[in-house]
Amino acid sequence: MKIIKTITRWLFIICIPILLLTTTVRVGVSSTQLYQYGFHKYQVSQVTGLDEAQLKETADKLIDYFNFRVETPQIFELFHDYELDHLQDVRRLFHIDYLIQIAILAYIIIYALLSLLWRKNKWQDLAAGVRWGSALTLAFIAIVGIVSFVGFQQLFISFHYLAFGDPSQSPWILDPSKDYLIMLFPPPFWQDVAIAGGITLVVEALLFGGIAWLIPFIQQRRRQNRA
Repeated sequence: MKIIKTITRWLFIICIPILLLTTTVRVGVSSTQLYQYGFHKYQVSQVTGLDEAQLKETADKLIDYFNFRVETPQIFELFHDYELDHLQDVRRLFHIDYLIQIAILAYIIIYALLSLLWRKNKWQDLAAGVRWGSALTLAFIAIVGIVSFVGFQQLFISFHYLAFGDPSQSPWILDPSKDYLIMLFPPPFWQDVAIAGGITLVVEALLFGGIAWLIPFIQQRRRQNRA
């Protein structure tokens, strides 16, 4: 029984950074502001010939596609067939992210409810788990941040090989002179996204970790007031 408790507790701790990561990805995928930030910063309108309204419509269409509200991301006949194939692969990846997020959230809720029902020092144990999970998130961001600082481009390419396989089988190497997908989202944009996502994760981890750190003090103060 003790082994099961230890395993479930560590699963809870590990689930914290995974939940924060998958949630951050899901919010970013659906953020029109994030797309428009990249369009504006990298002067995508001049590169593609699309005006601001068309770029906004393109962003909305991609968001709808990634969230399974439409069947194709094609708009203004921008994308070649191989670009559509790559976008389909990307959507599958986001779908996996969404499923993991839901499964992780379900586990966290079930674990928390069972802990509150059956364990002694209920809130303290949960708060300690959240603190450990937040610390694990910060450690993960620190490691990825150092690797990205040393060589973001190589990390980006390695991620594509891992996620999409050989580019000869799944065409993800695009030509910025003719492929609108890379014109819309040039490589520097993804570095900006990685930095923004990392900062978001740090803020989330500090927020949840800080709240969890305060819980024992709040409970101790309540006991003192009752006494």
